[in-house]
Formats: sequence, C-alpha cells, structure tokens
Amino acid sequence: MLSVSSTPNNPLVTLMRTTREENAELGRIIAAKLSKAKGPTVLMIPKKGVSAIDVEGKPFYDAEADEALFAALRKDITPNVTLVELDADINSDAFATEAAHRLLALVKK
Repeated sequence: MLSVSSTPNNPLVTLMRTTREENAELGRIIAAKLSKAKGPTVLMIPKKGVSAIDVEGKPFYDAEADEALFAALRKDITPNVTLVELDADINSDAFATEAAHRLLALVKK
C-alpha cells in the first residue's frame, strides 16, 4: 500500500511511503553497496523509525515495511560491515549518541 500525503503548509510537496517490497529491494541495494567497502564500515539500524514521520503514531509508521528493509540488510550484509541495531528512532538522542561514539571509534582507527 502506497501512502501519499501533502504537507499542509506546502501543497507543492508530496511525501510518499515506500512499500514492503520497495523496502526489501532498497535493503538489498544498500547491503550490496556497503559490502564493497574497503575500510571499516558500520551500518546502524534505527528499529523504531527511519524518519520523523515513520515513528509510532505518525502518518508513515509501518513497522512491517521497515522490517522488510532491515531483514534484507541483515540477510545481505557481509561480515566486513558492522551491523548495529538500536531500539530507537533515527532522530532520538540515543541513536545520535551511538552514531557519534561509532564515528569517533572509526576516526581513531
């Protein structure tokens, strides 16, 4: 099911929600690209939402579509990529803090 929403402040902007099938394909594409990395690589998965409007209670929340993305990433990512899954949304303090710690650790290498 495709979700489409026009923002109330700007009728020229249309937001579209990806389907489960599209997310699965995106996961395969992202995993393939990350798996070609030559240096240390970290992929962080925000299990509670990948955008501000993809969290529980918001218009594009679709846990099944998000899980299709995450499942494809888990399945297709290669061992040279560190996979970090957090029970947080992408805009949370917890996710930002973990991302910063991971980045600092990579920079020190």
